[in-house]
Amino acid sequence: MQTKTFMETPPDLHTDLSDIERVIWSHETDTGPVLVIFAGIHGNELAGIYACQRLSKKLSENTDKLEGSVYMISGNREAIKMGYRYINRDLNRIWNEVTEGVKANPELQDDIEWEESLELLQVINTIVDKHKNTHRDVYFCDLHTTSAQSCAFILFNDTLENRRSASVFPVPQILGIEESIHGTLLSFINDLGYPAIGFEAGEHNDPQSVLRTEAFLRLYLHFLNILKLKLPELQRCEEVMSAPSGNLDEYYEITYHHFVEDAREFDMKKGYQNFDPISKGDLLAYDHEKPVYAPTDGLIFMPLYQSKGRDGFFILKGRSPFWLEVSSVFRDSFLNKYLHFLPGVDKVGHGSFTVDLRVARFFVKEIFHLLGYRVIRKDEQTLVCYKR
Repeated sequence: MQTKTFMETPPDLHTDLSDIERVIWSHETDTGPVLVIFAGIHGNELAGIYACQRLSKKLSENTDKLEGSVYMISGNREAIKMGYRYINRDLNRIWNEVTEGVKANPELQDDIEWEESLELLQVINTIVDKHKNTHRDVYFCDLHTTSAQSCAFILFNDTLENRRSASVFPVPQILGIEESIHGTLLSFINDLGYPAIGFEAGEHNDPQSVLRTEAFLRLYLHFLNILKLKLPELQRCEEVMSAPSGNLDEYYEITYHHFVEDAREFDMKKGYQNFDPISKGDLLAYDHEKPVYAPTDGLIFMPLYQSKGRDGFFILKGRSPFWLEVSSVFRDSFLNKYLHFLPGVDKVGHGSFTVDLRVARFFVKEIFHLLGYRVIRKDEQTLVCYKR
């Protein structure tokens, strides 16, 4: 009897997750790379949990073929049990505070997400400590879904290591998310010195999101040489997660972020899907009953169709692969030494600058991105640039 492939086995979207363990599944070896997988950082995004459960059953039957270590970690367990994005605050927005510690943020210590983050931090430290002296590469990925219909795509902080990790997947690539969304788990992992990418599989409750996530994980294990796939299975995985041809293997950058104070007062115009084209002046939403118009042309990205969250929507523009190749050459060039001589640019620390936009008016972000800097707007007149 022929064994069904993972594609032919429909996902069960009604599994009881009330007793979800912190470590969903793990396998450790003394050789090979390490892949750490986070699922359910947002408690209403369960495709990653289901995909990990499905894949772990298959991996458990083939541990002798695994040439590396795999850890599948659940995120906001309390929110997962209730089906909420979060209970007190967004677990994927507080990792700056986790870094600073409870003394700097005493108001956090009674939040459920604070306890969740400390448990996750302990797991991360345990894994890193276990493998840091073995001279093995450690990779992280964070699994998500969106409230809007969507193809799969990958988000990452724009480092060369993250680019290499993301480039093998046949889906759109979104660069520089850390400039718009702060305090994410991915940024925290990157600051520890490890590559970390985020995979967005599609709409929360779409069964295809589970299959795309599982395909992504199988491909990642393959490209890391932890579990080699035969050519037919490799092709099937690529087919499952591939984006429509119009978005295939394209790079995008966020050019606008609409932040909302209260998602309950934000009403996104119905029907938008990720990567839908929009024009300047289009009516996109109502925020506290006031119309919100598109400030620029571009592609709509992650429109908010749920009652929790602070990111109303983003606008994307395409990035040329050639520009990325050029930037990889200039990342560590001698030009970094002379940035403080540019008009309006002041060096404020090792690898960090402020830019006065009243003086430096043209191509500021482009120049600093080219040289590998994270660019964050401090206020209307000032940018802060950090070396990635």
